[in-house]
Amino acid sequence: MILLNFFFFDSPIGAIRVEYTQQGISSLRFVEQLGVNHTDNLELEQLILADLQGYFTQKHYNWKCPVAPHLGTEFQEKVWKSLTEIPAGEAWTYRDIANRIGQPKAAQAVGNANGQNPVLLRIPCHRVIGSTGAMVGYAGELWRKEWLLNHEGYAGLNQQMTLF
Repeated sequence: MILLNFFFFDSPIGAIRVEYTQQGISSLRFVEQLGVNHTDNLELEQLILADLQGYFTQKHYNWKCPVAPHLGTEFQEKVWKSLTEIPAGEAWTYRDIANRIGQPKAAQAVGNANGQNPVLLRIPCHRVIGSTGAMVGYAGELWRKEWLLNHEGYAGLNQQMTLF
């Protein structure tokens, strides 16, 4: 039995490596290049592939594959759960999320937890922006964050993005 299943997906914005267990996706991240897949659960792999294809072809796709439980600390899990509540086409600030989880002074800690999200796209950390509306921080690079927000129909990208 393979303990770690993984496959690569060629998305419109670069190669993605997906790792998963019998319980769901445990890691989804952008990588430099595609690699060789390794799986013992083709049914779950097909479900995740269908999710990825659905996400990249539809503006408001609802993911079906679960996320593997207990990937972070209690605080991180609280933040990540809140991220899943941000509708496609919208963006919330770190402060918004801190307020939603009942810790209004924890905006910086929310940012740190957001940056530790192991399941990009599925847990939509790209939908979080700075309090000024600026594109800030994204493990998948800011140009991808902008692409993802545009893809989902976020209207707040009319500002000029500062890269340096």
